[in-house]
Amino acid sequence: MTTRFTPFAIAAVAVFGLGSPVHAQDGKNPPRVNPTHYQCYTVEAPATPETLRALRDQFGISEGVKLSKPVMLCAPTGKNGTAPRDRITHYLCYQDEGVKPVHKKARITNQLTKDTGIDLSVEAPTMLCVPSLKKLL
Repeated sequence: MTTRFTPFAIAAVAVFGLGSPVHAQDGKNPPRVNPTHYQCYTVEAPATPETLRALRDQFGISEGVKLSKPVMLCAPTGKNGTAPRDRITHYLCYQDEGVKPVHKKARITNQLTKDTGIDLSVEAPTMLCVPSLKKLL
């Protein structure tokens, strides 16, 4: 089944320090970061094959991306006694194929890293996470 290209939100956000240090270890989010945390669960679901014309993110463009079965459900989560700011938006993550590896380096800064952040090697994408609504059955 082929669908038209629809922009999707990306579940992960990377913030690169520019100018002033970010104090992540104090438990606060870096500036401009959506403060909602997500706990992701593996799921069992039937395959729902879709082919997207293209996906574009900070690492480039991939065409003819094939989505297969859902593999994770990410729920808004409160941490250390706080309530999640957004209790409605969940992410359903689909296994994807045909997305090009990027082989890039990135420094990630968040609440759990030290002031210097953590350096990552960004390789091949494995899933696309789509904003979703959830109803318990």
